Amino acid sequence: MRRILITGSEGNIGAYITESVRRLFPNAEIVRVSRKPNTNGEVRVGDLLDPSFVKTLFDKPIDIVIHAAAPIYNATVYKENPYGVFHDDVQCFSNILENCKTNVKKIIYLSSATVYESVEELPFREESTDNAAAPRSPYGFAKFVNERALKAFSEQHGVDYTIWRLFNIVSPREDHSKPGAHVYVDFYRKLFVERVPVLDIFGDGKQVRSFTWVGDVADTIAQYLEDERTSKQTINLAGEEPHSLIELKDVLLKIGKEKNLLPAEYNPDVKTGEAFFGVEAPKRIPSLEKLNALGWNGATSFESCFETFVTDKQHAHA
Repeated sequence: MRRILITGSEGNIGAYITESVRRLFPNAEIVRVSRKPNTNGEVRVGDLLDPSFVKTLFDKPIDIVIHAAAPIYNATVYKENPYGVFHDDVQCFSNILENCKTNVKKIIYLSSATVYESVEELPFREESTDNAAAPRSPYGFAKFVNERALKAFSEQHGVDYTIWRLFNIVSPREDHSKPGAHVYVDFYRKLFVERVPVLDIFGDGKQVRSFTWVGDVADTIAQYLEDERTSKQTINLAGEEPHSLIELKDVLLKIGKEKNLLPAEYNPDVKTGEAFFGVEAPKRIPSLEKLNALGWNGATSFESCFETFVTDKQHAHA
């Protein structure tokens, strides 16, 4: 029987991965890990920064590790704790790797589009980071370092891996109650909860992103978990319809009005130019050639993605 360790299993992305893995591998034993206590006792609770805790996760042989845990960051964290953002992400993954030298057959690492911060040519191809400058943001640099560390670890210890580079994941589990979250969550709070008269947008609002439904990410990771074609590969995983932040605002308003969640006359002004707290990119568009070569079935459409997001948000807070 497979034993699959999923770090961050209760998080915004990890929870969906856990569900997909359980559905596709019903006989596997899934070891779930979170920082937050779980009332039913099914989740190992502890801090991945603690090497002694991480060691306990491998008290029995683990076949596959899915590293979905990542530090929470926002504008305040970036400004006040940039080294902490870098250190914590790298240290957590390093602690995991130290326990993967025996028994573990494969490591799945969830990386980020932020590794492309210094890449200018579009669309972003996976190999373009090989000769590009390192990312400038602490989060992007941490992901960059972890990718290199995993490849070196694999070469030395013979452990297989897949690196998935995720682009702008849309998850209804992300908290919308406080400022500083991902842009789609901030927009949801401002439009659906606060109904602001003026919507502030970082930059000029024309920044292009490839928003990706979290369920597509989870199903893809599970589907290709043991596929030999993903062996020692780095693969972009993203939605197929790049859209600007202004278009994101427009589609959220459209959905809100169609679902009678927003007044038909509600149309807030837009104020652009607010300074971004990280490393902003005008366009973040991936090449999906490697993903499509696997026979990928495609992503949820842009509008359907946010229809589901809004519906799930409403149900969760009904």
